[in-house]
Amino acid sequence: MTSFITLKEEILDLSLCASCGLCAAVCPQGLLAMNGDSVPLPVFQGMESQAADTCGSCNLCSEVCPGYDTGVMESERRIFGRNRSELERWTGIYLSTYQLSAADPEILGRAAAGGAATILAITALEENLADAVIVVGRDQERPWVPKAYLADSVDRIIECAQTSYCITPNLDLLKDGRYDKVGIIGVPCQIQGINKLLNLPEHLPSSMLADKVAFTIELGCASNTSLGGTEHLITEILGIDLADVVFMRYREGQYPGQFVVRTRQGQEHFLPFYRLVEEFKKFKTFRCLVCPDWWSGVADISISDGDPNIFDSSKAGVSAKASSTVMVRTRMGADLLALALRRNAVELVDYTFENNLGLERKRQRYRSYAAKGDRRIPLAPGRDMDYSQILSDDEVIRIGIGTEQGRATGQV
Repeated sequence: MTSFITLKEEILDLSLCASCGLCAAVCPQGLLAMNGDSVPLPVFQGMESQAADTCGSCNLCSEVCPGYDTGVMESERRIFGRNRSELERWTGIYLSTYQLSAADPEILGRAAAGGAATILAITALEENLADAVIVVGRDQERPWVPKAYLADSVDRIIECAQTSYCITPNLDLLKDGRYDKVGIIGVPCQIQGINKLLNLPEHLPSSMLADKVAFTIELGCASNTSLGGTEHLITEILGIDLADVVFMRYREGQYPGQFVVRTRQGQEHFLPFYRLVEEFKKFKTFRCLVCPDWWSGVADISISDGDPNIFDSSKAGVSAKASSTVMVRTRMGADLLALALRRNAVELVDYTFENNLGLERKRQRYRSYAAKGDRRIPLAPGRDMDYSQILSDDEVIRIGIGTEQGRATGQV
């Protein structure tokens, strides 16, 4: 069976595509491209019925796909020389953890949280660790639509600061021939795909792409949403015509930030962040709902919001200094953070990571789908710890984390 047909039958037809775009990057003949739908998927640019003859023995798109087999256990053995323990199931293996805030007020003001990904990307560019960094910003013509960029300037990186809570293929940009060293900022499934690429033998055509990977930074992800989720906020909740939108950000203003839309008439409309959490639950793909990881654990550095329960903080109107939780996993990650510290670009505080509402939502959601056992879902990176009961997503949000009630239910 040919690679694309395998990808179609085992991933696409089962709604397991993570929309990362890596399959389009590794295809030696350039036969795959990401479509432009609300949830982009790879499409075969040719006669699908002739895929067997066209693809031949090539199976690279299936080999790097993180949709079902995330490859984490193989990646951990390559990176760390061991697999995570049961206690490390949801955090992964790491060296150290910190709370980080960008020292530059402008960068801190542009970021969703502490600006960790932004300042580390800038550091990598200015210290020549990378020629460009894959980031996600906004489409210039349609500001509510996310767009991936190969940022080769500080201005572009700052322009793309802030998390995008929307599924965005970005790894197909790796095939761009202009750059030899590319840093990658992405969500866990994207980082898993990159590491599956790095796990492949060096003699394969994919090695040219693998050699370009300079470093990886991942963002904790409670589950991404389709573009329909963002459009729903704008049109149905705020009552704005998409054609009138000239500016949109998910986390603008005083931390933890608000969803903001500016219209052609100069009017600004706002929603508190917790409303996004409530509404986005309706716009998640099956692959995101059954994702087994909040962090992949195989990036050089993992990042999350510094506030472990930003939903409650937003709902209560509580504000604090913006910060990011930073988990350093590899020597490359440690060196990159040390460079940023040496440049006085960050303020760093030691931190002990315990839990995060996003992680807990992901944990309980995956447990619920695994318990059903009625559909194929992605492989978990090791055995989950025993637990007393499975909580619904609404229950997790209502109970929160770190409470006596949470401990009693086996939530923490």
